[in-house]
Amino acid sequence: MDRKIFTLDLTVEATSAYILICGLVESAAPVTVESLGAFWNAPWEALPAALEELKGRGIIQEVLDERLMRRYLPNPPNSWQPSTECPPPGDRTDS
Repeated sequence: MDRKIFTLDLTVEATSAYILICGLVESAAPVTVESLGAFWNAPWEALPAALEELKGRGIIQEVLDERLMRRYLPNPPNSWQPSTECPPPGDRTDS
């Protein structure tokens, strides 16, 4: 798990999903919605939204395995995208 995850202004659910993904990867378990769901403490409907947020920022990738099951893998931090909702504090321009 890369601690940079805590600097990206992600939702709590997306950060939690990332931590769970890394834990499953480290234990060599397949990372699927079902395996994540076994450890997910937030409302169930928040998990797909968290995964979409992580995918949208390049933090994880979704792949299909040989049985066409969706699996999630973390990407290296150099491929992560910053939030586009607001610029970093040093980049703000006030009119």
